[in-house]
Amino acid sequence: MKKIPVVDTIKAAYGFVFAHLGAIIGLIWIPMVAVTVLGFFVEQRYYAAAADALASNNFTRFGPSAVSLLCFFVGAILLYAVMYVPVTQLALGQRKDGALAHFALGPAEWRMFRALAGLVAFLFLPALVAAYLSNLVRTMMAPGLASGQTPSLLATGGTQVLLLLSYFAVVYIGLRFVFLLPAVAAQEQGPVLPRAWILSGGNFWRILVIVLATLGPVALFALGIQVALHGWGALLPPVPTSSAMAAAQLHQAALRMPIAKGIDFLVAPLVLGLSAGSSAFAICAIQEDGAKRSTLPL
Repeated sequence: MKKIPVVDTIKAAYGFVFAHLGAIIGLIWIPMVAVTVLGFFVEQRYYAAAADALASNNFTRFGPSAVSLLCFFVGAILLYAVMYVPVTQLALGQRKDGALAHFALGPAEWRMFRALAGLVAFLFLPALVAAYLSNLVRTMMAPGLASGQTPSLLATGGTQVLLLLSYFAVVYIGLRFVFLLPAVAAQEQGPVLPRAWILSGGNFWRILVIVLATLGPVALFALGIQVALHGWGALLPPVPTSSAMAAAQLHQAALRMPIAKGIDFLVAPLVLGLSAGSSAFAICAIQEDGAKRSTLPL
């Protein structure tokens, strides 16, 4: 498979965002408002229920809020598909301009929704394995730390290696599928996930560099605002040693949520524009489609 041009793709992604930021905002603001508002209320309820369950050691009332969070997650995937498709179409030149408001559920949006939902389901197992190994490491280290003993290198080292390999597997599979997914869903009619995997073959490290160069600065900007407002504890809270401490951390997270949701809403046009722009340019470069590639500003 042809290699993705790293520098040209990064330049194209930033050029697309700077040239079409207003159009991107017009195309995504309705579903983005829906995601932000629904997410705020659903997650507030979830955090409150989880904190109450931990504080009272009674998890019988935790179920409805967990189900609500799951339903919101599925709805958020659909709304992000509604946002990504028109922005990617704009990057590909299929759409000539933006709109004051836009909301559509056409074949391309449903293709992307099915692909995203399938990918989440597919990645659930390796993510679950990584979480299990992480908890296993903590469990193995806890007795030794409590008694002042140094944990066995053999006991923890091998598990840590397995944990890192699990995380790398999630990142590798996720990037191979996700990077080209918006462009494939907007441009082609067939199954999205197999096509995205095939086209990204031999380009993992290039994709990783592109993602870090485009979305990395946006993520650092968002994290910087969080740290400036709430301190490092918002990003790296201490490991809870009791249910009361865990409940208190959930309560603090709920209090920080309005700011977090506001930051997500603020950076959404940049995140969607950079990822859709890089995906569109990359697929055109792979397919050696000079006419479509020329629609993206460098």
